[in-house]
Amino acid sequence: MTEQTLIDLDAARQLGAERQAASDAYEREHLQAFQAFHAGLEDKRNIVYMFFTGNLLHWLSRALVFVPEDANVVLIGSDLAEDEIAWLRGHTSRPFHHVAARLDDNAVLDFIFKTAEHHFGWLHIDCFVLNPQLFGEMMRFDGDVAINCIWAHPGIDQVDILHSAFATINFDVLTAIRGRGIEVSPCTYSYEGSPAGRTVTERPLYSRIPTPEQVELLRKVLPTGPDGLPQYSIGDHFEILELYQLVANALGYRLNQIRHLVRDGAVTAAHYSNEIIHVNGVSTYKLYKAADAGQTYIANQLYVLLLQADYAILAAMGADVPEPYAKLRAELEAGIGELGLDGGQVAQNLYGFLMSRGVSQESCARILGHA
Repeated sequence: MTEQTLIDLDAARQLGAERQAASDAYEREHLQAFQAFHAGLEDKRNIVYMFFTGNLLHWLSRALVFVPEDANVVLIGSDLAEDEIAWLRGHTSRPFHHVAARLDDNAVLDFIFKTAEHHFGWLHIDCFVLNPQLFGEMMRFDGDVAINCIWAHPGIDQVDILHSAFATINFDVLTAIRGRGIEVSPCTYSYEGSPAGRTVTERPLYSRIPTPEQVELLRKVLPTGPDGLPQYSIGDHFEILELYQLVANALGYRLNQIRHLVRDGAVTAAHYSNEIIHVNGVSTYKLYKAADAGQTYIANQLYVLLLQADYAILAAMGADVPEPYAKLRAELEAGIGELGLDGGQVAQNLYGFLMSRGVSQESCARILGHA
């Protein structure tokens, strides 16, 4: 590394340590509350956590339709309205923990890393597991497997990087890495400590900065960039769970793709399967309504597609919804009306999109609640 890189990295680490200390202080009571909730769970083995924030109950509700009864699913909500909490209490028997503060996925998954006692999983609420056997497969680990996943990004130097839509963590490997005194966190990382990979909330959030030991481990699995630091595999930061995976890889543990689906932003058939469907972008797509062509992978035509999917999934929830969701339905109806569409055309468009990527008509009907 150049002398300037070392100076910049040291400054970033000092600022990062201050920011992390402030974040830890803010989150401490919420971490303790989660740990108390976890301590009271009847079964702590093979938990699959599903995290969500407000205005997303319809996606959670639809995803839960495909979760088998014997899957040990735990729900974690953040900053929900009282009527959303009441709806959850009345419509699901799954263990549910509410965090009053607005936390993002990084913070909640970090809580889980700090608390888990056994293998565990992370499942996005816009991920529909059509084949229930996947839950069992995802919780079986060979001794050298750090993480099981479904989707992976093609990385540099043939190092594929997991996508977190459905991933499970081998607790034995996590314990072994932690036992070597190496920092283990699922959070996003960047050399600058930028906000990249963090969700905007009422407080500033930043990625972590790799420790010196982590940087040396990254050198074993990633090529060196012009600044002398290991290059990012994807984009301008290490995404959620990515640095943890790479550190585990450097220590001899591997990523295991249970299904070889590709996550490269191209939205091709390689991303889709009749066993599992991940939508992605359901909480943020409205931000990109006016995005220029090519600005983001959910811009333009995919904004239009996600608007239709949001409408269809809310319709599948039925009439028994909290009051804000009735208002949301009216907003989405107005949105598709602006596109010159009605409910029938929305269904036709969604079927057409999925079937063009190899998803069967039967699977489409199951996802949209038509079967």
